[in-house]
Amino acid sequence: MSLDAFVRCTCIRDGKAKPHPLPERFMWDESGSPSLSGDPTEDEWEAHDHWVQESCEHEGYLISEPLGNITRIQHVREFLRGLQGDPGPKFPILLKKVVYDGTHTGDWLPAKESPALLREVDLVLGSSDILTEGEKEFFQTMKRLCEASVATGNPIMF
Repeated sequence: MSLDAFVRCTCIRDGKAKPHPLPERFMWDESGSPSLSGDPTEDEWEAHDHWVQESCEHEGYLISEPLGNITRIQHVREFLRGLQGDPGPKFPILLKKVVYDGTHTGDWLPAKESPALLREVDLVLGSSDILTEGEKEFFQTMKRLCEASVATGNPIMF
């Protein structure tokens, strides 16, 4: 089990994607992902999913990154708890919405929270002299995801 994250490109939203096979059913869900309205059949979902993958040169994603397995995420969570100290949480978004579980999936961080998450990530990266290579890699990956979210206005999806 592992934790992965991605940020969608803006090709569909910007009208740069190929035409959807079911334009009358196309919609955006609450996370900002392309979806289908009503009660789609399995064949309609398959056509939609194939379209998303073929809709543009990015295959629907600007960036897609593995964050780590359950053990790595647990290590990052423990590292952050130790780094934050008292009086309170310096890393509320990282701890409560990113590394709270090593295998959460299907949730997202709204784009409006990405700048605050980026500040948390930059705070950790500012202490690079105490980071292991694995920790540096995790936080550099998170930085790329945050920057993509800020640039596109799209959420970070897990």
